[in-house]
Amino acid sequence: MTETDLSPLMRQYQDIKQAYRDAILFFRVGDFYEMFYQDAEEASRILSIALTSRDKTRPDPVPLCGVPYHAATGYIAKLLKAGRTVALCDQVEDPKLAKGLVRREVVRLYTPGTLIDTELLPATESNFLAAVAARSHPARGDRGPRLGLTALDLSTGEFWTREFQSDRAMLDLQDELARLEPREILFPSNLAPEVRAGLDRSVASRVNPQDPSRFDRDLADRLLRELFHVATLDGFGCQGLTLGLQAAGAVIHYLQETQPTATMAHLRRITVRRAGGEMHLDSSTIRNLELLKSLTEERPEGYRESSSNPPTTLFEVLDRTVSVMGGRLLREWIVRPLLDVEAIRRRLEAVGEFVDNLPARSGVRSALRTVQDIARLGTRIAVGAATPRDVVALKQSLAALPEIRTFLAPRRAALLQELAGSWDDLTDVHDLIERTLLSEAPVSSRDGGIIRDGVDPQLDELRKVCREGKGWIAGLEAQERTRTGIDSLKIRFNQVFGYYIEVTKANLGRVPEQYIRKQTLVNAERFITPELKELEDRVTGADQKLKTLEQELFERLRTQLAGATPRFQAMASAIATLDVLAALAESAAHHRYVRPEVDDGGSLRILEGRHPVVE
Repeated sequence: MTETDLSPLMRQYQDIKQAYRDAILFFRVGDFYEMFYQDAEEASRILSIALTSRDKTRPDPVPLCGVPYHAATGYIAKLLKAGRTVALCDQVEDPKLAKGLVRREVVRLYTPGTLIDTELLPATESNFLAAVAARSHPARGDRGPRLGLTALDLSTGEFWTREFQSDRAMLDLQDELARLEPREILFPSNLAPEVRAGLDRSVASRVNPQDPSRFDRDLADRLLRELFHVATLDGFGCQGLTLGLQAAGAVIHYLQETQPTATMAHLRRITVRRAGGEMHLDSSTIRNLELLKSLTEERPEGYRESSSNPPTTLFEVLDRTVSVMGGRLLREWIVRPLLDVEAIRRRLEAVGEFVDNLPARSGVRSALRTVQDIARLGTRIAVGAATPRDVVALKQSLAALPEIRTFLAPRRAALLQELAGSWDDLTDVHDLIERTLLSEAPVSSRDGGIIRDGVDPQLDELRKVCREGKGWIAGLEAQERTRTGIDSLKIRFNQVFGYYIEVTKANLGRVPEQYIRKQTLVNAERFITPELKELEDRVTGADQKLKTLEQELFERLRTQLAGATPRFQAMASAIATLDVLAALAESAAHHRYVRPEVDDGGSLRILEGRHPVVE
């Protein structure tokens, strides 16, 4: 099919597809996302959906498949799992207001490392996008390569960078990637072959070369200063960093490219990680000690130890966390053991206090069970992607915070006292949501039924019109039956014709002259009257205004809540820490573990030792 043979819609598709050749393009047409040509053939195979064609009368019809727009997330998940990326192309203007072809744009590019959708993310694992930068020409005096690494979990806002410089730099980078398990790694396409080979051996699901210009140091400095609204990055401890910042700049550039309509308001700072605070566990140690994963068996998402599922990893033995935030932090603690004796003692002291105090431990764990993923819910609010149901879930989670604080307040351990001292009940946020949103809010803000009565006078008035409108229609139907003597006369509504009066053909002789014929059926005729048309305009107009106003009020609420993003992030961290401490205490009590004595000496003395997994 030549360019001149294409319909305007297909020409629009071709123009957009040119910019996303490596992605499967979900092209919004009505209530479906449609795929064409090779995208359709590949997607139909991966998704197991029917492959059909467009313009079937032509000798070379265009391959076509599609999925309902409201169910797109599940299909996108399958394509991502198959290693593909998805470009989501939406209608960016109201079809009713469009002059000619509806304007469409790609509003999001789904890649493994840029996900914030709860349905697409592993609940108890971080979802890192990583970037690696390397010095192209070693400087005089360099011992081995110099490498920079940046990691970002877009779903929680965790954002950090570090550099490696020694003859072990490449090994240290590989070990860090083994701890991170990033879903996607960015790197400059001119990366040295030996460094690229190391990345190819990593566990990332997608290794993604980028134009080297995106790793420019000056560009990175500008992008990061603009993101954090600062004049200099020195306040984040970035003095002297070069390659780490280049990698960070590449990450931000990639996000701006793949998420063109999203904000990154939840990214408040970048942390600089340096060697020394944690024990260095190399990739072989993590794998061979089976700290997180079994060498012999894949564990499904959500797997938990039970009598029928004996644990085969240290994580499975110790994981008695009750929140997904705690589960993610426990994984982090296992692969990054502390080296500082005082920090270790602080953790042991907190765990010990929970071991000795069953009521406090049980109370904290019981309350934590009602707390959902505040870290990821806060991110979805900050980037404008949260649904009404997400916000209600946040409110329900915040309701548990005052109770948890009461269990923390009397604790003596220094680490627990610190958590209690910085604890934020977020009562004002909880109350704002409670005053504004209905508890049974729908998934989509476009569906209405979101905002409580009394929040906005105009909203209350429109609701009154909608409620009374149904009564007006019922009254008009009764009035017309009496006036015409047609007992079977009905007033009905559909999306195509709006409201109409339906009369069976046997009663057409009784139809008044002022009835205006609208549609002929096999056994009936449909009519409209000026009075019915006026009622229709009032009722349907009010209903549409009602939904539009509710959506505006919800977006206003979401903007207000986004201002509390730093508080959500701080409490997500506190909750995760508390959950892990209480979970380790639960494990210690259950398995009868004994608190070790830790000092700065170099000797290791174990009496009647037990292997936590083998036993």
